[in-house]
Amino acid sequence: MLKSLTLLYIEDDESTVRSFINAFGDYFKEVVIGRTAEEGLELFEKCSPDILITDLQLPKMSGLEMIKYIRQANSSFPIIVNSAFSDTHLLLQSIALHVDNYILKPTNPYQLLHVLEKIAHVITLEKKLNTTREIMQTIIDGIPDPILYIEPDYTISMMNKAAKEQTDESVLVNKCFNVAQKTAPTCSEDSSSCPMSSVKKTKQPITLRHIRKDREGNKRNVEVYMRPVLDAKGEITAYIEITHDITKYLSVQDELIAETEKLSHISMHDSLTHLPNRRLFMDRIEQAIERKSRSKETFGVFFIDLDHFKEINDSLGHSSGDALLIEVAKRMQQVIRKEDTLSRFGGDEFVLIIEDGFTIEHFSKIAEKIQKLFEEPFLINTHKVISSCSIGISLFPQDGVNAELLLSNADVAMYASKNAGRHRFQFFDSKLI
Repeated sequence: MLKSLTLLYIEDDESTVRSFINAFGDYFKEVVIGRTAEEGLELFEKCSPDILITDLQLPKMSGLEMIKYIRQANSSFPIIVNSAFSDTHLLLQSIALHVDNYILKPTNPYQLLHVLEKIAHVITLEKKLNTTREIMQTIIDGIPDPILYIEPDYTISMMNKAAKEQTDESVLVNKCFNVAQKTAPTCSEDSSSCPMSSVKKTKQPITLRHIRKDREGNKRNVEVYMRPVLDAKGEITAYIEITHDITKYLSVQDELIAETEKLSHISMHDSLTHLPNRRLFMDRIEQAIERKSRSKETFGVFFIDLDHFKEINDSLGHSSGDALLIEVAKRMQQVIRKEDTLSRFGGDEFVLIIEDGFTIEHFSKIAEKIQKLFEEPFLINTHKVISSCSIGISLFPQDGVNAELLLSNADVAMYASKNAGRHRFQFFDSKLI
């Protein structure tokens, strides 16, 4: 391991230098010699050595002063003091400067070799760790979603390129919650719990949805996935957080839901009047039958057909006929409740379910209200159009216990009212068949 390293050796005694070179020169890739502390600082900058061995008693600047300067540049650089002084004060000063070892002269070569091999082992491990870290950084930089490697105290020790690009440069990012521009360990504006809190308790991965701000201050919907990094004992040593922006996905999802609702509405409603069509009406009448069968109550089915509608279409045109159907639908909606269902079956036929009735008189009053709606002429494309309607009424359960029979009997009653002179209503009676 020493063979791949460069050693900086600072010693002003030539015989000691020769002895060291003879003993250790072949162990290293290169041994760089400095005779003064000033020369040592120059060589430290120029040669970028892996290890420093220095005496403390040097001309002009002392070895301790040189070490102070080196420590300012690199706090973890391996330094071995090789001195003839065993003074406690010097030893304490060396410890304060985080010297890796203090070996007294005359130097025991086996002791020094043992120390050098230990340091070389640490350096090799650190280089491997740095190489692994660089490989890891390269890998995670290729991932488009922001990734953070978070220490238990919320410190971010690694982040990928995507995370850096989405981080506001004006915010001092050293804690994970700073990424969301927070000053405390909370991640979102929607009061969701911090994922780390849950992972700490369960030691299991978790996925949460949060709202965060991007570099421009725009709110983004994100999915935060966090998992623990466990040691051999199963204790958490760090956390990995991956954030996936789902803003566009949610926007598309909302559009799809809106489009689905629109298509569902179209499939269930008449395109002209926007009233429920035959399909939705059949669903509503089945629900009414189910409810009233349980409560033993009645409801009415009104079959409404406009009188002389064909003549209006022929004289004024189909567009005027369509306009009349729209206006008729609007007027009829004024006399029914929200829980009732008014449907257009097609052509000039409307069907109405009235659920809150109990007596013939009640259903008769509603029929009279509908008839009264036609007393005022309709203004259609600057023309005053006089219209009327014929109504047939069937009641559940006496006139039918299923939708087909109720509709059929209401239709029979409607034709009876037309045959009786139009512009009137008729309840179903078995005698009409």
